[in-house]
Amino acid sequence: MLKIFRQKNVTKFVLWGLLILILPAFVLWGTGADRGRSKEKGPTFVGLIEGKKVTFDDFADSIVSIRCQVIMNYFNQPEVMNAFLKSKAFIGKLAWDKLLVAREAEKANIKVSNDEVVNFIRNQPIFLRGGVFDDKVYYYVLRNNMGLEPREFEEMLRSNLRIQKYNDLLTKDISVADEEIVAAYEKDNNKIKISYLAFPADNFIDKVKVEDAEIKDYYEAHKNELTAPAKEESMDKAAETTDAFDNVKADIKTFLTRKLSGELAVKSAGGEYDRIMRLMAKENLTFEASAAKLGLEIVESGFFSRNESIEGIGGTGQIADAAAKLKADEVSGVVETEKGTVIFKVVGSQKYDEEKFKEEKNDYLQKTIRPKKAQLLNDRLRKLNDASKVNIDFEDFEKYYR
Repeated sequence: MLKIFRQKNVTKFVLWGLLILILPAFVLWGTGADRGRSKEKGPTFVGLIEGKKVTFDDFADSIVSIRCQVIMNYFNQPEVMNAFLKSKAFIGKLAWDKLLVAREAEKANIKVSNDEVVNFIRNQPIFLRGGVFDDKVYYYVLRNNMGLEPREFEEMLRSNLRIQKYNDLLTKDISVADEEIVAAYEKDNNKIKISYLAFPADNFIDKVKVEDAEIKDYYEAHKNELTAPAKEESMDKAAETTDAFDNVKADIKTFLTRKLSGELAVKSAGGEYDRIMRLMAKENLTFEASAAKLGLEIVESGFFSRNESIEGIGGTGQIADAAAKLKADEVSGVVETEKGTVIFKVVGSQKYDEEKFKEEKNDYLQKTIRPKKAQLLNDRLRKLNDASKVNIDFEDFEKYYR
């Protein structure tokens, strides 16, 4: 790693079982001597940034950089990692965006020292063994999973860190008022208690039947979003398509069953809501009394915040959002939750802990400032994209290479 690591004579790699299980061997397109050569037919360069041609070599380097970053970020979430790596359009767009911002960072004369590169590498979980950086793991991952030599990888990271510094420079003056921090903290930490009627989606599963034709139709409409294990290149296309469908068929059926049972829960809740509202208006009854008269079971929760869960309901974020819009003693409409549907009324509230807020205020400062920074950077990137020109289709970028 830089000179400090290259001085070490690593001649033997130990293949740790965990490492092999987590990191299947990836062939990173764009590495090696053949990268970046465009075909005889088609564009001779990828696009224009500030009127200057972006070569296929530059784009190939950026592709490799993005793929390496995905591996580093998601190596312990292989399904997510594979989904990202398989999406050519996603990888290609990120690679182009990186080139745009890298050009801006270069113009801003942003520097990254060797020490900064080394410190970053030493703290990446993918290169740790027993919580400590291990150069054997480092070299193994680079050569066998990323297809890169240390110098290539380290200069790639230098470019990434340069971009991060540039982004930090652009956003350094963004601030938030104390009122915004308090509001964000209240949203997450104020607690409410509710009386509610629950309509779990599971109660309606037996009423749902998903036909094979529906499963096939869903697959055809969404197959580009679905992931399945990679097939051998020698497999014929028809067999590959059939196997891909078979691999996800059961999951699609489960998804559609849950979706349809959830829709039935919403419909049932809507009917009961109408009955309750009519009874409350006609006989001047409370929500609880109206439900009881209709033979419906009201449940009262304990105090909860938006980041907690209730048995049979799941996460309470949707309930908290709906509760924030209610007046005193007002009954909510039909609110869809993680596991079904509820109708509720707020029956109590608790303010957040002032002392705990003091301890966590800085965390919430960062939480409230993060989306503002993201918006600024997104706006900047949009302008850079508008001013640039792309000659290739990111979905099929490989066809432009030999």
